Amino acid sequence: MNKTAALILIGLATLSGPAWSQANIRPDPDPRVPPQQGQSLPREDALFLKEAALASQGQAELGRLAAEKAPDDQLRSLAGRITETHVRLAGDLKRLADARDLPPAEQLQPERTDALGAAGAVSNPENAREGMAQEAVRSLSGVGGDAFGKAYVEAQLRLHDRLVDLYQTQASHTPDRELATFAITSLVGIQKDRDALRQAAGRFGIETSPGGQAIQYGDPTRAR
Repeated sequence: MNKTAALILIGLATLSGPAWSQANIRPDPDPRVPPQQGQSLPREDALFLKEAALASQGQAELGRLAAEKAPDDQLRSLAGRITETHVRLAGDLKRLADARDLPPAEQLQPERTDALGAAGAVSNPENAREGMAQEAVRSLSGVGGDAFGKAYVEAQLRLHDRLVDLYQTQASHTPDRELATFAITSLVGIQKDRDALRQAAGRFGIETSPGGQAIQYGDPTRAR
């Protein structure tokens, strides 16, 4: 384990035990090292920035669709909140990417996503596909009313499981302190949105895990 990752884990250990114990993180089979002078960002970190930006872009599109098609104000408000989360994330991701020397684009093409560290260490391999949010936009464009509401919540639950795994893995494995901090703090908002989606699921007859899942790293606004 590199020094930065060890420091992150020491800090996380001070948070609530139950929250940390539910973390779902796979060991990194090829630990990343900080880039040396003249080297670009590790490919896994660059892939995280790319996939997270694509996800936030897709969430903005889903938000616009929900504003038109949501069956009630309650779901429309939830969709708006999720959109706001990802507008903020998109701005932060662009700033982080612009400040770093990224590998050439041809090195960031999707391959076996389950073998690409932060780009694919997910609990459900079916969620490790680039462009999932864009796929959801296409599938939801042809439905409306309650059918849209149910399909929207189902799609968002799948997307948020993917997002949690993506950000959680990045927070655990990156040697870049700023990227690690960004991933940890962003994960709090993403999981709060997922909790709200799980609460909304019952309205549309969608089953979810009882009680949801605690925020993995705790709420930094309450940490002591």
